[in-house]
Amino acid sequence: MLARRLGKDDRIGFEVAADAPPYRGVRGTGVASLSTDEVEPTLRRLIERYQGDDRTDLSDWLMSRIDSEVAITIVPSTLASWDYSPRMTI
Repeated sequence: MLARRLGKDDRIGFEVAADAPPYRGVRGTGVASLSTDEVEPTLRRLIERYQGDDRTDLSDWLMSRIDSEVAITIVPSTLASWDYSPRMTI
């Protein structure tokens, strides 16, 4: 789905942000490239970083689909960030 779309048009917009205080994040636009190289180690690193445990139902499900996964690399062209944490401290 996303990979198919990016194969036709490599322009991309993205946002990484918290949905709870303190509000901070980054958004931007860029150019995406797709790769099937190093997908498994990349996915394992992401699971470890964001889940902490590689033996969850979600990690098992993700790893079971490894043959259909692709890695997306974004080269940013614009970036904007925000950090409201100094305003939110009590």
